[in-house]
Amino acid sequence: MELFLASVVLGIVPMVVYALIIWRLDRWEKEPFPLMLAAFFWGAVPSVIFALIAQVILGISPGNGGEVSLTGELYEASIVAPLTEEFIKGLGVLLIFILFRREIDSVLDGLIYGSMVGFGFSAVENILYFSGQPDFGSLIFLFFLRAFIFGMLHALFTGLSGVGFALGKFSSNPLMKFLWPALGIGTAMATHALHNYFATLGGEHLLYAVGGIGLGLIWFVVTLLVCLSHENRWIRIHLSEEVERGVLYAEQAVHAAGFWTRSSLNAFSQGFGVFHQRKRLLHEATELAYQKQKLSRFGSNPEREDLVVQLREKVRALSRLDPLVISGVIQPGKRLPPPLPPTRRMPPPLPVG
Repeated sequence: MELFLASVVLGIVPMVVYALIIWRLDRWEKEPFPLMLAAFFWGAVPSVIFALIAQVILGISPGNGGEVSLTGELYEASIVAPLTEEFIKGLGVLLIFILFRREIDSVLDGLIYGSMVGFGFSAVENILYFSGQPDFGSLIFLFFLRAFIFGMLHALFTGLSGVGFALGKFSSNPLMKFLWPALGIGTAMATHALHNYFATLGGEHLLYAVGGIGLGLIWFVVTLLVCLSHENRWIRIHLSEEVERGVLYAEQAVHAAGFWTRSSLNAFSQGFGVFHQRKRLLHEATELAYQKQKLSRFGSNPEREDLVVQLREKVRALSRLDPLVISGVIQPGKRLPPPLPPTRRMPPPLPVG
């Protein structure tokens, strides 16, 4: 019983910590926490159940006298498991894109929702592996492998599916709206199969699996940074227009667009009262930028145009009630050199001659 309880705790806690870290990195417009829980739950319960049922049906491995051969193990690990697990997990991400499409604002959202489903799946899979260990020594060794070395494994796989769905959603090419999701889930299945192949062979082949997870982590971090950079860029563009309109002041736009200035750690420097009063202003200013980005991306929409007008007036009112404006730290009409970090809407012209 103690071994099982330890397996449950060690299986769930690291995945929850990873999930919270990834969720917090979505600095400007965090996804709704209940929807994050739903994605995690889909990975932990429906995905595991349906994947196990499918694997029981499809996992008929050639054996000899009741013993599973290496060929059979490779068949189950490298073909059956990747196809069934990534299909079921990807279905959960797809449902979020369909049922909660208004919450999907960028490619980063696809990466985050895919990761959440992956973390949920990893949590339950870890419990199943951990609870099968004969003693605590074996449990701790396996915990180190699965929680740290391969802790991001399923988040990487399903993150590929999420990025594919997001690229399809935001693509203007009708063909790519179908090809991007197919490429995303196909890549998830392929990388999952390749990892399981080397992990099943074991021995020195395990180094290839470790190398693969290293490359996957590099892809994840680079994708995350590129997405954050793109979001920061168009937030600055849209808020710079609001500064010109007189909706908010230049320093407020800088704070709303900044990555670190949105951190809760600023409560220690600004004071908890000031930070929490300004939090709504920064959130509404960012929401205004997101809605303007949707207008520029998807074209005119009366409902969204009305929402932009409402948000603009709300931000205008909140900016005047900003504690830093009232205290004189931010002075109306003050010009910053420049008001926002420089950014280009279009690439610079090519040199002539």
